[in-house]
Amino acid sequence: MVGKKQIAIDVAMPTEEKFSHITVSGHTVFAYVIEGNGYFYEGRDPCAFETEGGRYLDPSEDCAIGPENVVLYGEGDSVEIIAGEKGVRSLLISGKPICEPVAWYGPIVMNTQEELKTAVEEYRRGTFIKDS
Repeated sequence: MVGKKQIAIDVAMPTEEKFSHITVSGHTVFAYVIEGNGYFYEGRDPCAFETEGGRYLDPSEDCAIGPENVVLYGEGDSVEIIAGEKGVRSLLISGKPICEPVAWYGPIVMNTQEELKTAVEEYRRGTFIKDS
């Protein structure tokens, strides 16, 4: 049974193995591919999801998603992953949306571009981490 909490699952599968997981309706769900490749949607349709990373706008015929790509799932109550020809290892993350704006640069995440600029300046000056 799936609870109402966040999940983070390290999913590693050999070639052509299938993984299914029930998700909480209304939660944000995404998968980050670490190694290998796989199919993260029904029908292997490359337009069925949003992707960021090395494969972004890649017109290749094979629609398997490889390392350093993020698949953002839409509405639904489950996800399915099928390992590709190399097997696949990915992180499956799910959690309640924060319902706030997000601005990011590398590992720094803030709410606005102005906060982000301030944080980057502090990081470069060595004052980003504050002692309590």
